[in-house]
Amino acid sequence: MKSKRSKRRKPFKWRLECLAHSAIEILAGLLPGPWVFRLGEALGGIVWHFMPSRRAAVLRNLRIAFGGDKELPELHRMARETFRRTGGNLFSAAYTARLSPQKLSRVIHIENRGLLEDALATGKGVVLLLAHMGNWELLSRLVHLFPEGSKTGAFYRPLNNPLLDQRVLDRRQADGTRMFSKRDPFHQVTAFLRESGIVGILADQRVGLKGEPVPFFGRVTRASPLPSLLARRAKSEVLALSLVTERPGKWKAVFIPVASPPTTGHCMPALESAMKASPTDVFWLQERWKVFVPRNRTITDWLGPDTPIGDKPHRVLIWLDGQPDSWSLPDAWFHPDVAYEAVLGVGAAPPAWLPPGVKVHPIARGLSPEATREAIRGIDESQVLPLDFILTGKPGAGLSEAAAGAWIPLVSRP
Repeated sequence: MKSKRSKRRKPFKWRLECLAHSAIEILAGLLPGPWVFRLGEALGGIVWHFMPSRRAAVLRNLRIAFGGDKELPELHRMARETFRRTGGNLFSAAYTARLSPQKLSRVIHIENRGLLEDALATGKGVVLLLAHMGNWELLSRLVHLFPEGSKTGAFYRPLNNPLLDQRVLDRRQADGTRMFSKRDPFHQVTAFLRESGIVGILADQRVGLKGEPVPFFGRVTRASPLPSLLARRAKSEVLALSLVTERPGKWKAVFIPVASPPTTGHCMPALESAMKASPTDVFWLQERWKVFVPRNRTITDWLGPDTPIGDKPHRVLIWLDGQPDSWSLPDAWFHPDVAYEAVLGVGAAPPAWLPPGVKVHPIARGLSPEATREAIRGIDESQVLPLDFILTGKPGAGLSEAAAGAWIPLVSRP
């Protein structure tokens, strides 16, 4: 019964979302561009107060990306500014979507177009590494600022709302950009590149176990191998692109070279440089460095046994308080790219299987979920790098509630 009701509600929800999108576009069309950006900033600042899980994700991303360079108070300020900047950029997308090609140069300019011209001169096409930053809906319209006759394409992920998805897709294709999905045959994309096409790929998104383990902002993670595969298959040039907000309603695009050969290990540092050009322009609301360790996997499966160690190791908190003496972790859960810490009841001795040098946090027994949550937060914020997850045997309801309240994943391995 619930499933049928849910199916009936979806079309209604989709229409409401489309109406909201239309209302925002109408409002954006009535105001000057800088005002639209400022309005979006104000709304982003309000949304900050009502999205605690997203606040935690943004701060976690910033702690990993800039931990060691910036202290926690500065990162907290950047997290709040990210919400404001994201609101400004998202609202501005509704304004710039309706601008004529002739007016685009008033809101965006390319700083070093020569890099693109040189890459196109090879005649083998260009793979363009993109990030969710700035007013990224402008990316499909940049063809009007590229060398005359340029062919552009881009990969896209369909939206959950099919009505809104078709509208956005039509808009992106209206300027001549060809949209590819992951379902399209690989040879179609390589053929497009070989015809001197430019293909943009949003390469900053997190991927699962199919991704390639590489350092990104100094932290080993898994990244999509697609840009590298396309470039090597079509023998294309590769560039990264940074999209920076210069002032309300004004942006600049900056091309960044990628080291040769265009491996994933060379692509990600270029994308990192693009994002570092304006950190608060980046859409950090998705947890980029999330660790995927499903029940039949370990941290070694995620990081890979032969992956180069990053400058920013993962932090794992082993929760031993309340676990039986017989509980232990297999060797596969210990990896050189992980810094381990442990929680023990006051006066308890560390088990023999715990590696030497593990920092131990004593905790009083019988704490309430609220007190446990505060203890977890204190351990998390004792360093700039955040805790990646808590690892334990069979967690009690209090620990599960406390970990959820601190927005830190809890991994159970009985």
